[in-house]
Amino acid sequence: MRELLECAKAAALAGGTVLHERAGDMGEIRSKTSRTDFVTEADVASGVAIVSAILDRDPGARILVEEEEVYGLLGIEKATLGDGDVWVIDPLDGTTSFIHDYPTYSVSVALVREFTPVVGAVYNAAAREMNAAAAGLGAWRDDVPLHVTSAEKIHDSLVITGFPYDRGEPLTLQLAVLAAFLRAPVHGMRRDGSAAVDCCHVAGGRADGFWEYALKPWDMAAGVVIAREAGGRATDVTGVEWTAECTSILVANPTLHAEMLALIESVTAGA
Repeated sequence: MRELLECAKAAALAGGTVLHERAGDMGEIRSKTSRTDFVTEADVASGVAIVSAILDRDPGARILVEEEEVYGLLGIEKATLGDGDVWVIDPLDGTTSFIHDYPTYSVSVALVREFTPVVGAVYNAAAREMNAAAAGLGAWRDDVPLHVTSAEKIHDSLVITGFPYDRGEPLTLQLAVLAAFLRAPVHGMRRDGSAAVDCCHVAGGRADGFWEYALKPWDMAAGVVIAREAGGRATDVTGVEWTAECTSILVANPTLHAEMLALIESVTAGA
């Protein structure tokens, strides 16, 4: 497991190095699923660097990466989440922030085994911080162990969330849940634009809880194993233990997680 962890960290750093180099020259900017969902040439270049770093260590590795162009550029096949051990990769989580030079974007690399993340590395490129964990080994930011906070009540908490690209019904639901948290009230609310970094902020005690809807496995997988190894509980927003098939996330220490879940359910029950 330690070798896999080192592989994840090396790959995440390789992608992060590309982002540092391309910060002032991101190349063409294109929309993907909506007018607010972007991809740049830097996303693709980071993906190539990450996957190449993994394949250098394990030529037979199975890869699932957000940017489809990477498969053709490297001449590899796209894996599926059911392929056993699969590297699940987001070369640039927080592309919109990257485009605007807002300092929250990251590289996320996870090894998913039978739909459960067992190794994760999230390189917070803007802050030049490496967050990493492996099942049973703990979690760290650089060389410092990570631990979730002991906050027990929503009104004692700083929480994080994000907003879906789909600005229809998913946004309507999210705004209703957001309002409930603000009126709880929470100490404060943050929205940074990188779910991977958000999970790490909870893992390292910078925030107490995080939830978000309408995400992809590469947005969450690495952050989930880091949060779990730091003592947090990670589920979807209905309370189902998180796997790579989930499309939402709720992360906090176990006591606060129950409080946050109850509040979310109080809103969604009538939705």
